[in-house]
Amino acid sequence: MDAEDQTSLLLSSAPLVRIGQDSMPTGAASACLARYRDKLLLLTVAHATGDQANWALQLRYLPQVGTQLHRLGAMNFLAKATLTSPVLEDVDFSYVEIPGTTAPYRQEIEAPTNRIKAEAPITVHTLTFSETPDPDDTFGFCGMVMAQREEHFGQQYFSGELRPYVGLKLLRTEGDYHVFKLPFKHPGHVHFRGCSGAPIVNGAGTPVALVCGGSEEHDEIWGISLTTYKVAIDITLDSANA
Repeated sequence: MDAEDQTSLLLSSAPLVRIGQDSMPTGAASACLARYRDKLLLLTVAHATGDQANWALQLRYLPQVGTQLHRLGAMNFLAKATLTSPVLEDVDFSYVEIPGTTAPYRQEIEAPTNRIKAEAPITVHTLTFSETPDPDDTFGFCGMVMAQREEHFGQQYFSGELRPYVGLKLLRTEGDYHVFKLPFKHPGHVHFRGCSGAPIVNGAGTPVALVCGGSEEHDEIWGISLTTYKVAIDITLDSANA
């Protein structure tokens, strides 16, 4: 993935917000929208949405109306065990089926007029859950980081910085995780806060993993593999259609 070609990367992830009791966002994360078996799935990570709080997919801002949201409700979480290690271990992966017509947008909004300068639909990725990263490829991800609440002219706003990261290389695969090398010094986890759950995409724009952590010491980003839990998703969809 070339650093010069970031348009598709900016549209590759969907913004999630955690809604507080005052109906204002109190946190942010990212998600991958995936079309699979004629269903629309929202994929993200459990360390973000596992608090069972009021999480929502941010759809778009409409003048005179405000920001439209799709509340996610109850999500699916997984745990795993083996015959040699029978103690259940939480999996950093969560997902939920959402209405097939759900259409979030990436918008550029001008302050303080709230005029929409530009907008484009966020990508719905068509997946087979058999996508694996090629060691010779380059990868990238994008998310809204440094989220904060601000007050302008007596109104509360929730803002952040949309930041793409490109030029990642696959180092290795460890169990359920793909480990990628950053092309720069890891700036600290705070600079990636809000990217959790964002799809890590290859040079063709296809997701292969979801951002779930990293190592400052080794300049790494960790992504949970999308191929690992295909069976669990199939069981969920089969049960819903039974």
